[in-house]
Amino acid sequence: MKLNKIIFGFLCLAVFTCKSQQVATVSKTSGTNQKKNILFIAVDDLKPLLSNYGHPEMITPNFDRLAKMGVTFTNAQVQYAVCGPSRASVMTGTYPDRTKVWDLHTNFRESAPDLVSMPEYMISQGYETTGIGKIFHKGSSSPGHDAKSWSIPWIQPDNFDPKYGAPMFEYYQNPDTKKKMQALIDEAEAKGIKGGKLRNYVFKRLKPSTECADVSDEAYQDGIYTKEALRKLDILMNGDKPWFLAVGFQKPHLPFIAPKKYWDLYDRSKVKLAEFQQLAEGTPRIAYQNYGELRAFSDIDDNYDIGDIIDLDKQRELVHGYMAAVSYIDAQLGKLLDALEAKGILDNTIIVLWGDHGWHLGDHTEWCKHSNFEQAAHFPFMWAGPGVAKDIKVDNPVELLDLFPTLFDLAGVAPSSQTEGKSLVPLIDGNAATTMTADAAFHQYARGKRMGYSIRTDRYRYTEWHDNDYRSYKPYKDENIIGRELYDYQDDPLETKNWVDDPKYKAVVTQLKAKLKAHLTDPKNH
Repeated sequence: MKLNKIIFGFLCLAVFTCKSQQVATVSKTSGTNQKKNILFIAVDDLKPLLSNYGHPEMITPNFDRLAKMGVTFTNAQVQYAVCGPSRASVMTGTYPDRTKVWDLHTNFRESAPDLVSMPEYMISQGYETTGIGKIFHKGSSSPGHDAKSWSIPWIQPDNFDPKYGAPMFEYYQNPDTKKKMQALIDEAEAKGIKGGKLRNYVFKRLKPSTECADVSDEAYQDGIYTKEALRKLDILMNGDKPWFLAVGFQKPHLPFIAPKKYWDLYDRSKVKLAEFQQLAEGTPRIAYQNYGELRAFSDIDDNYDIGDIIDLDKQRELVHGYMAAVSYIDAQLGKLLDALEAKGILDNTIIVLWGDHGWHLGDHTEWCKHSNFEQAAHFPFMWAGPGVAKDIKVDNPVELLDLFPTLFDLAGVAPSSQTEGKSLVPLIDGNAATTMTADAAFHQYARGKRMGYSIRTDRYRYTEWHDNDYRSYKPYKDENIIGRELYDYQDDPLETKNWVDDPKYKAVVTQLKAKLKAHLTDPKNH
């Protein structure tokens, strides 16, 4: 009898253990934990040239799919239209004048060592964090792509499709290009040129701005990033902590490279070029840049300057390449969403997707980013998952650094006092009872010692260019202002004219100047 009781006890324990394991498994995959799992997707140089942003010429079904799952912000503005400062701001939830990152070389760990990164903070809140690809700017001097941010180390995968081998200089798979580049490498090495100087030697002689090669997705970096992300997803799901998985895609950054099947989605003869290819009337020259990033490619004339128009056939090739690269990223997004769906966690994972800034494609004769114009400052911003309404658009002006507190709010994580942004949950939860005021966004861009600060509302953008190394933590002085801009997106959506001195906009300028000055002089913003 005693033996029977012991056996019965073991059976009960076994059943209880089995049930506990089942509950734990459901807990990790159902999203019932108070702290939610997070898929964090960054896309380099992605402007809102997407079908869900009103561009039916784009073939981006997975961006459409994500849009139907959640919320799309239609007037989202970056803090600074170049990778380093933009990513430092979103990853710390603070403005560039607090991170003190205004270029591609500064590491916020050195310029603002008191700041804590988003995934670093989440580790302190019980999260497992890991990343693949470009999340922080690659120029950061921190080892391990800011190693403090990851509880599972960030690793740059290089297991390219063996059929094609590794691309030349991380970019090129076209056999002819690779052959020519290898010859240049041999030539350089024979002259004793090594390291970074060797790369520069080759690129000064051969560096195509586009490539259409008939290869697999995994022949290029972003296809490899997707495979690595899926591998890490399995590791995270087998753990016992909520997780934060960051995936940073490189395209559509230059050079515009994608497998041929994505180029074939578009007819180049029907590719639309920028409608307004002139300098805006009355706009100060300091507002413009001469797109040196593009001119660094060997098939672009390095003599182009502000106001010059690139050959129209080359423009069509570049725009076609950008579109192909966006569709390539769309396919990678689809693979991630498919994996979440197959694992039964698609509807219970917080997903946030963002571009680090927009991109000029010939408007104002401009290319690349590096400006305060709409095409550089406007970025795609999308949310889905628990706590997010489905298939809606929000038109309020919002900022990229708002991502920081919004993510913590949705995930059930204690808020961080560090952030200078605002939680957007009242705008995305679909609850009419929760409202908030979001009527302006702020951003900036420097030209040497001169900083252009902008405010963007639902209709206008007002910009002041301040001289003498002014930053918002210094005294605001009108005598420092050397140029101003005002654009009206209702009556002049292409920014064809600077309206700042037009009498009919006097009241608007006065109001926007006061708002911008209040923002710049508010101590909590720096």
